[in-house]
Amino acid sequence: MLEESVKDLLPGYRPAVSAPQHASPNNAGWSTGFLLCASGLVMCVLLTVTPLIRIPDPVLNLHLAPGFFLANASNWLPSRLGPVNQLSTAYLEFFSLITLAFFCYGLGALLVGRRVEAAGGQKRIRGIIWLSAVLAGVVYVVTPAMLSHDILVYASFGRVLGIYHANPYFVPVSAFPQDPFTGLNYWSSAISAYGPVWMLICGFFGWLLSPDPALYVVVFRLIALAAQLLNIWQVERILQTMGGSPRVVTLGMLLFAWNPLLLLESGLGGHNDDFMLTFVLMGILLAADAEAHERLLYPRGYLPVVVALTLAVLVKFTALPILALYLLFLVYKFLRSTSDSPRGLRWALCNWRLALLALLCSFLAGGLLTLVFYGPFWLGHNLQAIMASFKNPPSSLYSENSFMRSVVEWLMHHSIRQQNSLLLLLSSRSFWNELNFIAIILCLFLGAILFWFRPTVRAFVVIALATMCMILLITPWFYSWYVTWILGLAVICLPARGSRIKTALLVLTCTFSFSALLTYLFGAGLFGSDDYLVSLFTTVPPACTFLLALILWQPVNSRQISGDIAR
Repeated sequence: MLEESVKDLLPGYRPAVSAPQHASPNNAGWSTGFLLCASGLVMCVLLTVTPLIRIPDPVLNLHLAPGFFLANASNWLPSRLGPVNQLSTAYLEFFSLITLAFFCYGLGALLVGRRVEAAGGQKRIRGIIWLSAVLAGVVYVVTPAMLSHDILVYASFGRVLGIYHANPYFVPVSAFPQDPFTGLNYWSSAISAYGPVWMLICGFFGWLLSPDPALYVVVFRLIALAAQLLNIWQVERILQTMGGSPRVVTLGMLLFAWNPLLLLESGLGGHNDDFMLTFVLMGILLAADAEAHERLLYPRGYLPVVVALTLAVLVKFTALPILALYLLFLVYKFLRSTSDSPRGLRWALCNWRLALLALLCSFLAGGLLTLVFYGPFWLGHNLQAIMASFKNPPSSLYSENSFMRSVVEWLMHHSIRQQNSLLLLLSSRSFWNELNFIAIILCLFLGAILFWFRPTVRAFVVIALATMCMILLITPWFYSWYVTWILGLAVICLPARGSRIKTALLVLTCTFSFSALLTYLFGAGLFGSDDYLVSLFTTVPPACTFLLALILWQPVNSRQISGDIAR
């Protein structure tokens, strides 16, 4: 019974119920429609430049001449919509254009998903996808506006390390009040929450660049855009390595490359999440390649994956659950290497020594790499101070755009004479930390069950996606660009239509990439004093679409699925 209950979660499951085949659309009409979608997406991005410039920035006024030139294309947009003030008008115009970009994105994905074409014909389609992503990314790189100031935080910590030769894990930016970036950093009194790989990159540019905020903004945007483009290529290679058909590969590339949230948060936001995802996808690509060439059970197969995922953790700690899931998957891969039956426990346990040896080698490789990067920062500090460096960043203490933040805001906006014990519990950071830990443990337990029945890289990716989705839904500290983590995993789960769970997770991810942008509207005060509702608008829609997809999902023809995967 247990095996039957998890079949739907397994990537190899093919339902037997058939569905009618859809005829391929007319070639000329399809090409015109797809080009219109690509042009519409780029045009929507271009038109957002003027609304973004009109949003007043309390921290920094950027002067980027190319961006002001591009703004001429949308200067005709009204600065006020009737009684609506200029700030609200700019945000509403920006969000309307992003919504239209999502429409072009979804329509383009629908066209590609229904297109049956040989591999040679896909090259032109992928060329259009690449060109659109590059053009949209470049527009955002030169846009003289900022929705987030994370780049200034990166620059500040980079100067602490590169100019003042201080340790950003123990010395805050405010220790250098004379630095021009200290006044621009709203977390100047906090220590760094990023991994040492990212800190070294920031330190290098802190040493290299002159103290010009606009220069730092452009450089970190270019880094994020380069990571985004590299990730598009990795998505293509992963899907090809996993045996995806040309249509599936093209669809995966489009879902990742054209996603308006990714375009915005990489080209404009310049966040390091794209760089972290680069190592995650690199690890999955190495694992898929090793599995395809039957060398995943050898050190030359599984250790490079450990190194790549460890580097992702050393950029941003949020990749740690993915690394933990991979180690669990590796153990089961060894245990099941000679077992033909899912119930062949006696045969599987014969390999426990090899599994423990692989786990030990992986821990040693990951641990040594961690010491190499963290060691220079930890020298001269005791264990208590090192532990405090992980606990003291704001992301480890407070809440943003989450259910916890909603409760905190509710308590602040409503005078409650009698303290409600439940509300006090829900406003506690320790409670949400424990809830996240329990969620991760549950996902590891679910992964242990699924890996026993099918220890494949596909199963590992699905469980990693489910884990990161759960974390994002309940995390006490959330920003829209965090959805980058799950988008990269969701697109390499394709094809999804043959599995109820994979379909639901893909729907959740796409919905989340749109609803997460509502954090900007709440942050701008467009909802008045009801900003405590932000978590309901950002997390409830993806959760609801996930449940609807689970309920309404219908099996498709097994021949359609087998055409999408080379078996």
